[in-house]
Amino acid sequence: MARSSAPIAGFLALALAGAGCRQSQPDRAAAQLTATSLRAMSCNVRYGTADDGPDGWPLRRARLATAIAAADPEVLGVQEALDFQLEALATLLPDHVRIGVGRDGGARGEHAALFIDSRAWRILEHGDFWLSETPATVASIGWDAALPRICTWARLESCATGESITVWNAHFDHRGERARLESARLIAQRIATATGPRLLLGDLNCGEASAPLVVLRAAGLRDTFRDVHPAATAVGTFHAFRGGTTGEKIDYVLASTGVRTLGAELLTAPAADGRWPSDHHFVMATVEF
Repeated sequence: MARSSAPIAGFLALALAGAGCRQSQPDRAAAQLTATSLRAMSCNVRYGTADDGPDGWPLRRARLATAIAAADPEVLGVQEALDFQLEALATLLPDHVRIGVGRDGGARGEHAALFIDSRAWRILEHGDFWLSETPATVASIGWDAALPRICTWARLESCATGESITVWNAHFDHRGERARLESARLIAQRIATATGPRLLLGDLNCGEASAPLVVLRAAGLRDTFRDVHPAATAVGTFHAFRGGTTGEKIDYVLASTGVRTLGAELLTAPAADGRWPSDHHFVMATVEF
């Protein structure tokens, strides 16, 4: 996987190559005795130019800030985010490094960006690819997709233990059934080339029994939420600002073999004003490896 050479707009607290680990490194021999833990959050923030009335971006920025601050993720994967929304998140997360380009190239279009806590993780390498037949082609549209779709990834090293993990964050197409299936196959191929623990975050726009999820499970990934809540039925994550958990679970934190799930939840509670920070419920998982 080639490192992205596209410009990254907005927040750059540190140089991305090797960014992070502001604390001194521990003795590696001692660190090997300690498991590495990670708090990961997948968060479809709803694009900020949508005409959402009382749930428009200017009115719900504070709700989103409160939800993310309460979750305190070390790795945050956002979907649908426009550049000005990422700038707002960068202000909220001053210790996190933002990576990822827009699906239309550079800062343009929606992002599937990652925010990495530089106090806990060093970024060893990172990149972006498009969910299409030509993944290296900026803004390419794949198969029967309605829009360009992008995946941002990063390989991280723990400041505490020196262990590494690779994380992908993706947003599958909302219309193209074949595009969702082929996107899952493409990401499964990329995941197969990586070594060590792996996580896939994202709004995959498909339910747990769908063909794309079958592909991802066959690639060795499992849903961290189901590790903790195997029999849960109220799991819908898209709610159109109405709340509730009817419908299918379409947002995920998926983990590979070698990653243990310590906790996982859907963040379904409304903000203090009784409204929600997005039209999706966010997904949170704490894992160790």
